[in-house]
Amino acid sequence: MEQRLSEAAQSGEISELYELLRLDPTILDKYDEPSFVDTPAHIAAAAGSSHFAIEVLSLKPSFGSKLNPDGYSPLDLALQSEQHQTVKRLVKYDPELIRVKGRERLTPLHHVAQVGDADLLAYFLLLCPKSIQDLTIRGETAVHIAVRYIKVRALRVLLGWLEIAENEQILNWKDENGDTALHIAASTNNFEVVRLLISEVKRLKTINAKNLEGLTCLDTFLGLAIRGDERIAKALRDAGAKRSSSLRPSDNLADILSLNPGRMLDFYAALNDVSSETRNALLVVAVLFVTATYSAVLKPPGGISSAGDTILSFQNSCNISSSSSFSGNNTTIYTSNGATGKAQMDGELFPSFITLNTALFVISLRVIFLLLPRPLSLYMGIFGVCLLANYLLSVAIISPERSFSQVFANVFMILILHMISMLFKNQDLNPLHRPDLYM
Repeated sequence: MEQRLSEAAQSGEISELYELLRLDPTILDKYDEPSFVDTPAHIAAAAGSSHFAIEVLSLKPSFGSKLNPDGYSPLDLALQSEQHQTVKRLVKYDPELIRVKGRERLTPLHHVAQVGDADLLAYFLLLCPKSIQDLTIRGETAVHIAVRYIKVRALRVLLGWLEIAENEQILNWKDENGDTALHIAASTNNFEVVRLLISEVKRLKTINAKNLEGLTCLDTFLGLAIRGDERIAKALRDAGAKRSSSLRPSDNLADILSLNPGRMLDFYAALNDVSSETRNALLVVAVLFVTATYSAVLKPPGGISSAGDTILSFQNSCNISSSSSFSGNNTTIYTSNGATGKAQMDGELFPSFITLNTALFVISLRVIFLLLPRPLSLYMGIFGVCLLANYLLSVAIISPERSFSQVFANVFMILILHMISMLFKNQDLNPLHRPDLYM
């Protein structure tokens, strides 16, 4: 009966499958007990019987991650047999099949990176974005593998995907020898591969990362047994690559922890790590703060005078004598002569009010952009700039003439401090976020 099932799997006869199930309802259960076995899904996938393979996986989902005695999953066998239509149908049915770790912890994504099938590679990444994070038994990513086997088109796909997904940090990941993808690229002596990686790694400012032997990518290239392509050496040096001997000794994790106690909290990283529920709650609070602070400018405490109104400011020090005469009155009269109203708040209090209100407005606006998904925050940033411009224009309009210069100076200082904080965020000064400490 098992022979008939194997023949049915090869020919794709689904009706035969159910005929056998009618004769023996436990026929598929017999494949559960062996840890490593060629299931009907393996046989069908290798033969290109897409419908039969999916039918079996629908009945027994565990077969999708089961390995045969050679250490291969059904999807691995379909890839090895170049059954590309079957491969696409299987991963469309269950994208998680892309992450099944087979022999030497190689996934189907690693396989297509190794053979350089750029079309399947792009298809896999689209269906299962997290598969890019999977590592082999040697600690290699799909990028390491594409570079090692000099698959230029596949490497282009991977680099393009990392940029779109804003996951370029994977380029800093190191294998078991501490080699980044750029180390391996330098060892291949292939200029095109090195050139592609340099453009990405240069932006990450990790071009001088060292492997476990303490060598940089430039050391690796200059240490080749064969004569290297001089264009590679020039490109590496132009990008800032140096010999390890010219760099200061690198700190390890123990050094960082011993020298920087109490500096581990990073506000921006904390925002990125919150759950979706907490993120939504913070967004609501931040939006309420933005609304409240913006409304406070449109309707400041004390109100806004109409054009042409006279504003009186009294500073009284009254002495009441027996004759009921008043002395020491100091009255200042301001007249708003423009076409717009001015805030009626006291001239000394208004700058303090606007300074605190602007600080809360700018911080809340920044938090909103940090909490939004990265692609969306970039587009929303345009609207945020317009909103900030309207806010500043409103402040300029309602500011009393006697307070305008002080208000402008305070608001300008807030914006400068905010820009500095953004620079710190982009540089990511938290020492625990240095990738060289972990790989």
